[in-house]
Amino acid sequence: MADISGYTAFVAGTEQDHSQEILAELMEAISRSFGGKLTVDQVEGDALCCTTDRTDVGVVDWLRETYRVFQRRLRDIRSATTCPCRACATVQNLGLKFVVHRGSFSRYEVAGRVQLHGNDVNLVHRLLKNTVPGHEYLLATGTALAAWPASVRSEFIAAPQQYDLGPVDASYLDLRPIRDLVWKEETPTVDPATAKIRSTARFPGTPEDVFRYFTDPKLRQIWMGVPRVDFHPGARGSLVGAEYHCIHGENQKTVFKVLGCNAPKEITMQIEFPFVGTVWRTDRAEAEGPSTTRVDTAISWNSRGIKAPVLNFMATRMLRKYGALYDKRVTEMIQESTRASV
Repeated sequence: MADISGYTAFVAGTEQDHSQEILAELMEAISRSFGGKLTVDQVEGDALCCTTDRTDVGVVDWLRETYRVFQRRLRDIRSATTCPCRACATVQNLGLKFVVHRGSFSRYEVAGRVQLHGNDVNLVHRLLKNTVPGHEYLLATGTALAAWPASVRSEFIAAPQQYDLGPVDASYLDLRPIRDLVWKEETPTVDPATAKIRSTARFPGTPEDVFRYFTDPKLRQIWMGVPRVDFHPGARGSLVGAEYHCIHGENQKTVFKVLGCNAPKEITMQIEFPFVGTVWRTDRAEAEGPSTTRVDTAISWNSRGIKAPVLNFMATRMLRKYGALYDKRVTEMIQESTRASV
C-alpha cells in the first residue's frame, strides 16, 4: 500500500478544486514511478494497493525512489505555482507512507474493476492504522522482512502491532531523512566551465519564439524527426518536472526530463542515452537585437573507468552531430513559420 498522509486534513482546510487536482497529480507521479515494477491493482481514494511477484530487497529500493519522486513533485508544486490558495501554499504538509507485506491473494471483478481478496489483503489495510510515530515511513511485516538481507533489516525499527486479528510482527523505516535531502537539493544546471560540450547557436525570432519550439511537444516531434512524443506535464501544469518521452521505434524510447526552468531564459534537462548513461543539458537564451536569439548550450555526463575516453569520444561526436541537426531544423521551422505569417 502507498498512502498519502495528511490528505484528509489537507482537503478539509483547502479549496476543493485545487486539492483534487493536486491529489490526482501526486497519485499519477507515484504510479508512474513504479514503471511496471509494481502493478496498481486498486485506487482507494488517496491510497494505491499494489502487487508484485518480487519479494527481494529490490522492493525497498523501488519504494525509496518512489518516495523521492513524491517529495520532488511536492517541492516542484510548491515552487512552480504562484497561486495563493491554501491547497497550493500548504502542499508541503502532505506525506507518503508504505505498508509492505508478503502473502497470498486472489483477484475478482466488480463492475469491471479488479478487486483483491484474502486475509493478507485485509491485514495490509489494517496496517495502515498503526502506532508508528510520524507519517512518512515504510512499515514492513516480518514475512516481508524475512526475504531481505540482514544489512537492510538492521535499518528498521521494531514496531509490533496488535489487532483483533491478533499480533502482527512489523518494523518500520523512517523516510524523513530522504525528505530533508530532497528539499535541500538545489535546482541543477550545467556549468559551462565544467561542461564536456559547449556550443552556441543563433535562431531567428525572440527568446519566447525559440523557447516555444524547444518545449512544445508537437514541434519537438517534428524537429527531432521521431514518430511520437508523449508529454507528461510538470508540477501544476508547468514545465518543472515535465517529461518528454520520444518514441524512436518499437521498444526504443528516450526520456527528456525537465529539472529546472526559467522561461524563456533557461531550461535544464536530464536525458538517458544508450551507452552514455545520464546526460544533463542546460540551454540559456538571450536576445541579440529584435529578431535574433543566441542560445548557449552546456552538456555534461559522468564517465569513469578504462573505457571512459572512448565513451567520451563517441558521446561527444553523437551529441554534436544531433545537436547541429536539430538546431538547423528549428531554424528552418521558425523561418518557414515567419514567411507563412507575412
